[in-house]
Amino acid sequence: MKIENGKILVVDDEKGMREGIRRILEIQGHKVDTTDSGALGIQKGIATEYDIYFIDLKMPDIEGTQVLREIKLMYPEAICVIVTAYASIDTAVETTRMGAYQYIPKPFEPDELQILVHRALERRWYILEARRLREEQAKHLLEVAHEQSRMRTIINALDDGILIINQEGQAVLFNPGFLKLLDINQEISIGEPVLEILPTALRDQIKEIFSGKGSVNAIKQEITIHPPAKLVVMANTTPVMGKKGELLGVVSVLRDISELKKIDIIRSQFVDMAAHELKSPLTAVQGYLELVVDKTLGDEPDLYDSYLKRSLDRTKSLVNLINDLLNITRLEAGKVRRELNRQNIKELIIDRLNFFKNDISERALKVNVDIDSNLCVDADRDDLLRLFTQIIANAVRYNKPNGQVNITGRQNTHYVKIDFQDTGLGIKKEEQDRLFEDFFRAKNEFTRNITGTGLGLTIAKKIVDAYAGKIKVESEYQKGSTFSVYLPFAKQNNFTIKNSP
Repeated sequence: MKIENGKILVVDDEKGMREGIRRILEIQGHKVDTTDSGALGIQKGIATEYDIYFIDLKMPDIEGTQVLREIKLMYPEAICVIVTAYASIDTAVETTRMGAYQYIPKPFEPDELQILVHRALERRWYILEARRLREEQAKHLLEVAHEQSRMRTIINALDDGILIINQEGQAVLFNPGFLKLLDINQEISIGEPVLEILPTALRDQIKEIFSGKGSVNAIKQEITIHPPAKLVVMANTTPVMGKKGELLGVVSVLRDISELKKIDIIRSQFVDMAAHELKSPLTAVQGYLELVVDKTLGDEPDLYDSYLKRSLDRTKSLVNLINDLLNITRLEAGKVRRELNRQNIKELIIDRLNFFKNDISERALKVNVDIDSNLCVDADRDDLLRLFTQIIANAVRYNKPNGQVNITGRQNTHYVKIDFQDTGLGIKKEEQDRLFEDFFRAKNEFTRNITGTGLGLTIAKKIVDAYAGKIKVESEYQKGSTFSVYLPFAKQNNFTIKNSP
């Protein structure tokens, strides 16, 4: 194959030679440009890429070797033919070394020129074809690279974790989600063995597939990274098969199911709590009422009145339990109606202490209140009463007999800070992070006989969060606890805002 109509440049200072070459080649259908100097030859030769360059070796302004050098510098694959009347071995070797295609001495016959052009254009066709194939290959590789880049971008954007491992246990592909969901902090590179850094359960999944025991299509399993449900993933591991059915590796897809597990745990805790907290008082009330109805205690009215009072107390505890459940449900659903007004913290605290007056007296507790009289917040009164009820109830209920409760209130930068300090049972370090979880109750030998739903502090935190505040706890087991409540300090202007969903 060859190029039928080539584009040719003739650089020669001899007019006769220039025109002779031009006429011969144009008769054959080629397009021929000519120039009579080396400088113009360089200018024209690098401005456009020609199929063939005819370059005279001896010209008055610039040597043909310089023209050859400049053209080859711009177009390394250019086919350059050296034309000269002063042929020598040295010049032939030099120009060939510089990349000249052929060397033709003057004078030459038209047939020689036509044969040379025919071969040169044939070579030119192969050069252009090779160039086209290289460009197509480069374009294909670029498209593959772009496609890989797009795929990696998509994979990296997934919340799910992706891990692909070959038979040698080396990482072929993974995304940031994989590292995050397995809580892997060390650097991992493609091609690096990763089996040993994986959780045991996931490593066992992969090894089971690699072992080839049975026809394992996929393995799906829950893996707890941080118990009980702080971080739990569902790992789905599947073999990667080749065209001939051979096992190439495995792909593991990890999905965060922590929230689902938390819901399961909360549901289980709720069932356990409800079964215990509802059954015990109801059983007691049923027993008391049976005694009263059957008159099994004789004719002593006071005795029956005491059992009726006990039944009333138990039913009140049931009502409190149900109210706690309703409150937590409304708070989570955002269905709480709030009327925001200026509230005096000291007055509300005193109100709640009076509410617990009997409990405080029964446990012989000493209560100290040191709260600035002008300490105010803008909030719903019922919200703050519920908040302080929950915290004071804990300070009283979990205190030791003859203990103390110290309540202080001060302005702290932009917040009102109220500290509730007790000399009670205290909370173990490992339990403090879970205090505000639904249904969580600290369990030890001292709390075994203290009833409760485990929702009080959850409600307290949700109320504080609703006002952009915060609640903190400091505690030492068997020595006491301090709960600190921060609420935004009231602005100077008085106002009333009704806020309902």
